[in-house]
Amino acid sequence: MKAKLFACLTACMLLTSAVPVLPVQAADADGENGAAADPLFGTLPDWVPRDFVSAMQFRNTHGKSYVADGIICLVRPMAHFRTDDYRYELGGSMTMVNTPASSQPKIYALEIPEKPDPEDAEAVKAYEDYCDSVGNPSHDYKFFEEFADRKTQPVFEVELFRVLDGTELTVTWLEKEGENYTAKEKFRFGNADGNMYESDLWGWVPDCKAEYDAFFDHYGRASVHDNYIAYCADVNGSTGDTLKMTQESDDGCEIKQVLESNCTPFRVWSEDGAGSSSVILYQPVKDGTVYVNWTVGRDVPGAEPTDQYIGTYEVKENGSLVYDQSEQKKYSLILTLQDQDTGALIDTSSGGDVLMRQSGSGDPRDPITTETFQIKSNPVKFDSDRSIVKTDDYFYYPKSNAGYYSDAQFWGAGSDQYQTRLICKMKWHPGGDLNGKDEFTLADIVLLTKLLLGQDVSIKDWNAADFCRDNMLNAADLSLMKKEYFRQHTEIVKPDTPAEQYSGFYVIGDNLNLYAGPGTDYMVVDTFKQGSFFIERGYNKDNDDWVYVSGGWIKTKCDNSDEPNILFAELAFDKPVIYLYPEQETDVHVELELTTSELATTYPKYQNGWDVTASPDGMLTNKADGTHHRYLFWDSVHASNNFDLLQGFCVAGSDTEQFLKGALTEMGLTESEMNEFIVYWLPRMEHNPYNIITFQGKAYTDSAKLHITPEPDSICRIFMAYLPLNHAVEIAPQQLSSFDRTGFAVVEWGGTELSAAIRP
Repeated sequence: MKAKLFACLTACMLLTSAVPVLPVQAADADGENGAAADPLFGTLPDWVPRDFVSAMQFRNTHGKSYVADGIICLVRPMAHFRTDDYRYELGGSMTMVNTPASSQPKIYALEIPEKPDPEDAEAVKAYEDYCDSVGNPSHDYKFFEEFADRKTQPVFEVELFRVLDGTELTVTWLEKEGENYTAKEKFRFGNADGNMYESDLWGWVPDCKAEYDAFFDHYGRASVHDNYIAYCADVNGSTGDTLKMTQESDDGCEIKQVLESNCTPFRVWSEDGAGSSSVILYQPVKDGTVYVNWTVGRDVPGAEPTDQYIGTYEVKENGSLVYDQSEQKKYSLILTLQDQDTGALIDTSSGGDVLMRQSGSGDPRDPITTETFQIKSNPVKFDSDRSIVKTDDYFYYPKSNAGYYSDAQFWGAGSDQYQTRLICKMKWHPGGDLNGKDEFTLADIVLLTKLLLGQDVSIKDWNAADFCRDNMLNAADLSLMKKEYFRQHTEIVKPDTPAEQYSGFYVIGDNLNLYAGPGTDYMVVDTFKQGSFFIERGYNKDNDDWVYVSGGWIKTKCDNSDEPNILFAELAFDKPVIYLYPEQETDVHVELELTTSELATTYPKYQNGWDVTASPDGMLTNKADGTHHRYLFWDSVHASNNFDLLQGFCVAGSDTEQFLKGALTEMGLTESEMNEFIVYWLPRMEHNPYNIITFQGKAYTDSAKLHITPEPDSICRIFMAYLPLNHAVEIAPQQLSSFDRTGFAVVEWGGTELSAAIRP
């Protein structure tokens, strides 16, 4: 089940659609390299079950259904004496298609092995391996004797299908009850464009322990999917534990159980004391907010629960939308590490633990001052989306003498209710340790010189000297290697005043050097591109001309003039306006909660909030004085936000109007709202050579919270931060979200200019 793996259909399938295919012939016929073959499918993949053991392992790994290599496989256990009581029916765009395969599925029973001769080591080893595969770790032959005497023995039915392009397939499992066959489970599959997939609930609901563990690790105890609430239940009945679910609501909201998927591993013989695992699905009955309490424990007075989960869920639009507002919900961060130069995934497979460190000073030679992370995979998962602070410095050290990564830059890659995805692009710094003696010395430079002269020398890892990143060693690498050696052995002057707040700035002038100290007479330890972004780490008192960053100093003024060489950001929230669109004339109370700025001007007058009567066309009547308004206006000053400028758009000033029309339309503003936005901002922006334009999310909404009564059904808050520039810079494109106006809708737009200022 679940795995939507893709493969093109073979040419012979062009004559059939939803096709039941029997692995009987496949198990008995040999294809290429001795692999099992089928007259319709050809050579079957290795994962297709061909006996009882492989069918049991399949069920415990993939569940009831699985799609891969252009094949659908269904596996179900049953009692050996009831095989005639189970059938399946096919439905879809085409049914009852004749095939060269048999019309009956394959039934696999457990093979009872012969008791091996204890003197035959090879036979004993084969017997023990077979015991392990069926769940007989003691290797006692009595296990098989007792199994053979059981009145009820499990067997597995295996069914294979394939679906043509553009068609669908429904497989219904039937079981005989009395004289009739009753539908027990239904599976749906599609093939829209040559990619076969499962289109029912079993496409994501776990139904085996392997899938259950992965699902639980990803989402936690309870989570929301579409309009379902999924609870992962672990209950050990042998200890007297039971699961109890209770729910409360202030507005009549209610959920009901619609499915329980058993994920307990299939075993030939039950294990004493083993618990059970299942995923229980609930669906809303009525809109509102419901508080759900799941408790696992003994149902006796005074007994403490062994596990408890409290969930809060908001249900909207007749149960079609469910929002998880639970304090206990698991929210994780998925971080992908990429090489800045090549774009390739950074290799995390080197031996031992791989460490990623966050350093307070930003200099990799300084001692570690904060967290250390173990990175053993790429992407890597963190249990909290706050594990990584995008404005801090990170260094990634493989277990290798070749070098390290630094200069982390973060790019958003999407998010949902339970996960944030980030891409971290890092710069590779060759370590120079060519001889593998755990340090970079002049001996390594001598070694590379001898190598380039054609002398027979031994090197530990040539990547340590590949400073040009071109997979070869030459004179250019030697030159950069020498420069890096002297940079590392040059003392960096520390600032006398550390920065109280880490502030970002761009280099916009003509001095693109990083110096070892606050002066051009110090050694140049690095160079960078115009438009590069840095974080201020400190400065010297009574010296406005230099700022300290990670690993050196940057000049604040251009070399040949007093024009600024760097550009800091100063913030204010400028003209946010709020539109209210109820479905009928409604009295509305609106409050602002500012956490990073001070309220400045409001209109109409803000008096512990606004109290207005709002009409469906958006017209507002202020209750305090009876005046009429199109929107509520406010602005603030002294903002201390750290806005995210890692994603956005670099737009020429002359192109600003066209860009804003497209972006604001995509985000859901009406024509009149968009016109009011553009009329206010365009005169400020179109005369700049370039503007970096970003639309802020939580960085704005968390610092300017809206409390509206009655609560709106949909809300759109657009806040633009833009930075005027003289030159174009590269920036990762931002993914804009759209707005679906439903019910009582609220729309807000505002912005701020990140203006130039040389910090004193």
